[in-house]
Amino acid sequence: MSNKIAAAMDATLTLSDVSRDLEFSSRERVITAETTRGLGIEAFGHFAAAPTKLLCFLPSAQRKDAPPQAPFYPRWSWAAGFPGWDVLSLSDPMLNSAPELAASWFASSEEDIVSELAAFIREFCDRRGISVADVVLYGSSMGGFGALMVAAELKVARAVAEVPQLDLLLYPDKDALVDVEKMALHGRSLTSLAEEHPERTNVYERMVSTGALPPLTIVTNRGDSAFQETLEFVDRVQSLADHSDSVGSVSLHLTSRNEGHSVQPTPFMVQFLKSTAEIPAPATTYFPPVEGEARRLAFPDWHVEDGDSWGERELSESVTWVKWSGGSELRIAFDVQNSAAASTKGMVFSVAAKGSSHESLTQQGLHFSPYRGIGYFKYVELPAGTSTQSISVRLESGASIEAIGLGSWDVKRPLVRDLRAS
Repeated sequence: MSNKIAAAMDATLTLSDVSRDLEFSSRERVITAETTRGLGIEAFGHFAAAPTKLLCFLPSAQRKDAPPQAPFYPRWSWAAGFPGWDVLSLSDPMLNSAPELAASWFASSEEDIVSELAAFIREFCDRRGISVADVVLYGSSMGGFGALMVAAELKVARAVAEVPQLDLLLYPDKDALVDVEKMALHGRSLTSLAEEHPERTNVYERMVSTGALPPLTIVTNRGDSAFQETLEFVDRVQSLADHSDSVGSVSLHLTSRNEGHSVQPTPFMVQFLKSTAEIPAPATTYFPPVEGEARRLAFPDWHVEDGDSWGERELSESVTWVKWSGGSELRIAFDVQNSAAASTKGMVFSVAAKGSSHESLTQQGLHFSPYRGIGYFKYVELPAGTSTQSISVRLESGASIEAIGLGSWDVKRPLVRDLRAS
């Protein structure tokens, strides 16, 4: 382990601690979070005082002639070549459950690792004041696969992928795929995973599932075993433009030599990434269908009728959802105990609705975030100690509020008592 990585690990912070403060930006750090099912996400970070862009490195497979490292931060040393940018080098989360695995391709039967990484990046950008359209994702081989997959989730972020895999089932190194099935999928076949979740093994299917063709550049050469597959992919994704919410430019960069499954020298790629980042991003801004958000959520059994009390609950960063009886208007009131300092973003209040629109929800001061299943939300300001909060929502006629949710944000584990809704 290098001295720089060791020093960054000594300065580890959680994602909820990320900010634009100069003190935060003053040194390299490891940033951590957890997936919905508790798998660790780790990123080595280099931070600018006033970042204009974010560069994310996605992990490639590790060498087979040495024991795998966990965590493994690819190309972290490139950060010096990007002054004024924030740089994150993401470790493969699956290494935390299968440390002997050299490469996972983010495959999991239990959760969508790609979606979790995208949520991590979105939240990081929000806390650092960086537009997702100013995110560049880079990786080679498995990392290129990851860059394209995560870009599809982020929709307007740019992916630069060197000699990437595009369909995991077609990867020629079958021994590596056997390791994935054994250690990441716990004996399940990749074919079975692809049948149930094609978007977890295939880049094209990921773009179909997200309804987005992100801006992307693939760097390859005629000697790569996946060259023909890459040509067919670039041709095929053009058909997505007529059916996507967000459409970016697609380009293929062929290097002059037939180098096979290899990457370009570091000085070339650093300059290439800088130049590619200057290509204008798509103007389309994606907002999820409100109807789809309401269908997506798995609501708990708790049900609040007019005038009923919710009791007492300690909130976590994952939103606690409560079924609501419908209607286009609601008003809730509750008491909350905050044992920490006052915060203007202490909690989030979320709404899942049917028959409404993005415009109507934003008029109510609601924003959208995919992080932790938050959906459409607004922040709740919390003073220190105990306070009484009151929140109202009034949607257009015909809309139906299906559920409301509360979660912690800057305040750790606030205690909510006697939530009343009408």
